[in-house]
Amino acid sequence: MTKWAIVLGIVGAVWMTVLLCTGLPRLAAFSNYPGVFAARWVQYRGIAPSTAMVWAFNIWLILTSAIEWIAVGLAVRAIMRRLWN
Repeated sequence: MTKWAIVLGIVGAVWMTVLLCTGLPRLAAFSNYPGVFAARWVQYRGIAPSTAMVWAFNIWLILTSAIEWIAVGLAVRAIMRRLWN
């Protein structure tokens, strides 16, 4: 199970990195709503987006995407194992 979590985390991080590098914000928002919600919350609080803050939120989006992929992937794996047995 640890191997699956590592693989899913890497895939999720790579997925969000590709989305951020290609400049597809709508697809990034669709695939990682909690991370985008946090970024919007900071924007609405009136905090000016400095370069460091943009990098921090890019890292935040990558980490939350990896965590989401791990959670969903392991849940789907558990459901599939239960159905097959």
